[in-house]
Amino acid sequence: MLAENDSFKPTEEDNAYFLSEVAKATQTGVYTLNFKDELFFVDSIGRSILNIPPNLKLSVNEVEQLFAKTGSVEKLLQTCLKGDSFKEEMQMISFDNEEIWMHFTGKPKYDKSSNIIGIRGVFTSIDMFVRDRLAQKRHSRIIEAQNDRLLHFAHIVSHNLRSHSSNLELTLELFNDVADDERNKVFYSYLDEISNNLSATLKHLNQVVTVNSQSSSLTLIDINATTHRILDYYKKELDDIDAAVQIDFKKMPFIEYVPSFFESILDTLISNAIQYRDADKTLHIKLSTKLKKNKKLFIIKDNGRGIDLKKYGSEIFKLDESMNKINGESKDLGLFLVKNQIEALGGDIVVESKPGDGTSITIKF
Repeated sequence: MLAENDSFKPTEEDNAYFLSEVAKATQTGVYTLNFKDELFFVDSIGRSILNIPPNLKLSVNEVEQLFAKTGSVEKLLQTCLKGDSFKEEMQMISFDNEEIWMHFTGKPKYDKSSNIIGIRGVFTSIDMFVRDRLAQKRHSRIIEAQNDRLLHFAHIVSHNLRSHSSNLELTLELFNDVADDERNKVFYSYLDEISNNLSATLKHLNQVVTVNSQSSSLTLIDINATTHRILDYYKKELDDIDAAVQIDFKKMPFIEYVPSFFESILDTLISNAIQYRDADKTLHIKLSTKLKKNKKLFIIKDNGRGIDLKKYGSEIFKLDESMNKINGESKDLGLFLVKNQIEALGGDIVVESKPGDGTSITIKF
């Protein structure tokens, strides 16, 4: 074995090189904040991670813009001013508006009199690991949602079809014992109604199955053209009630989606806005799109009757508690199918509403 001697010890230059290479390999930047001049220093690696121009001096207010969550810098400052250190997973925003997850640490910086004069620390990009974790959570939610759909599907099969089948069998048994012609007509009408109900249920079953079978057929959709096509279908109803429809798709004119899903979703939402309008008001419907922190949003608002979400919030997307049933009218798949179609493609739907104050529905793609 070679004996340890001074010639084999790393020099200061070696140590600086090793630290620099480790920082580059792990994408770790260092920073300091001086309270006196309120300037924020970030080293070259940190600037590279966040795409901060090399010679740009950052004030505390400008640093705030680098954090996705408002008030993050203030929170960290207050922690260090108390003499405490911090370790946080935080989402930062680079100068080219890219969101990056960081492991952010900081400690108070003291002068010779033990006064806190600033903060210093490091931040390491953990974006790949956090996004993988979030993706796994999303996939888990999608699987859970698919399981829920299967349970609802089983509910349809076990309850609705069995009910129609039993009614049909009972009616046929009674029909065999009937001889009077007038009574025959009555039973024929019963059979016709039961047959129609059975056909409708089978149609709904097919719609639910279609959600899973078509979820990979994505196409670039012109939102404006598709919306006008649906509105044209309801033109007479809208004209009859003098409804006002406002459209603003400038922020997101196109979306890559399953065309049949998008049309079905629009049809249901517009139909609901018409059906559940407030008879004492002129119906106003506003349809718009937004881009919010890389999220694509489609929003439809109306000034209709509204929904008591405290009472019905957990029910409106369920198969057996649809919008129609909540409003005391005959029911179909309604928002149950809409939610299934949206979630099948990894999206989400949020409802905001108050009785008498209209409804706002936001679809997150």
